[in-house]
Amino acid sequence: MNNKYTKSSKKSKEYQILKKNFQIFIKKNTILSGIIPIDLCYKNFFKKSIMYIQYYNLYEIIFKKKHSTVIFNNFYNLHQFYLSKQLIYFCTKNKEETRLQLTYLLSCISKNCIIYVIGKKNSGVNSIINIFNKYVIFNKVDYARNCCLYQGYMQKKPTFYFQNFIKKYIWNNTIIYSLPGVFGSNKIDQGSKLLISTFTKNITGKLLDLGSGTGIIGISIAKKNPSIDLTLTDIYDAAIWCSKKNLKKNGLIGKVLFSNIYSKINIKYDLIVSNPPFHNNLNITVSLIHKIIKNSTKFLKKRGELRIVVSSFISYKNIFKNEDINFNIILKTNRYTVYSIQNN
Repeated sequence: MNNKYTKSSKKSKEYQILKKNFQIFIKKNTILSGIIPIDLCYKNFFKKSIMYIQYYNLYEIIFKKKHSTVIFNNFYNLHQFYLSKQLIYFCTKNKEETRLQLTYLLSCISKNCIIYVIGKKNSGVNSIINIFNKYVIFNKVDYARNCCLYQGYMQKKPTFYFQNFIKKYIWNNTIIYSLPGVFGSNKIDQGSKLLISTFTKNITGKLLDLGSGTGIIGISIAKKNPSIDLTLTDIYDAAIWCSKKNLKKNGLIGKVLFSNIYSKINIKYDLIVSNPPFHNNLNITVSLIHKIIKNSTKFLKKRGELRIVVSSFISYKNIFKNEDINFNIILKTNRYTVYSIQNN
């Protein structure tokens, strides 16, 4: 799961640097993509703009506003954006994820389209000069409050080869394919491994893997318990691709859904599992963890269970926030803690 967006009354640095330099931008035929600031969802700065979205939670917000044409990403088809005059891309925290998304977009636009890249310094935004030096000449336009704005002109169009971004590894006889930006893209993380290790008894019924990423948690449980009814969900398009691919490669049947936490969940489960992020792009937050726990009983059957792994440096007091929720600590290490919440 990628926790990319949370509402905030404070304007993001990316939004502020864009607004500060607004006079340099063309006012129409604009593509916006990447980690688009929430603030831009409520403003209609550009006429005939297209928001090209990779994250389902942002898609839900923008689609309701209907300020712009909204396209939810599809790597299988190259979109034709030749009429666009400018591309404004907001960097992710992952350089390879940025390379994947921006290479795709560059392959879809005309050579005359002006390219703007905005990102915080610690997102690796300065690396775009070297990453794309074969295709785009970038110049830094502004740097303010630890945020950079680059302007670029394309010299050569890249060809987008989706397969070049796919990685594969095997863990515990489970085949995993992954893409940049998907949690656990290089190997299984220690939190997921710890959570999986707590399932020693047979499991039946309906299982929801919330924020599935590559799908490794739900798939590992399903391989040992093939009779379960498995559902995998995530907000990131690349994670959905990975979850579908890995179900098939491991000979399993299950449902894979886009869902912003529980937004598209309409049935109850015997078991919900999750290894949620505690980073909102580059910021630490426990709000997502709290929402998963607080609302879990609405989607659990009677005597159903939520089992969730959280970084041990986050206090349980911050997680549960004085809510009247009964929980047990199943397993704890110096790095991770596995909590169990029962719907009694």
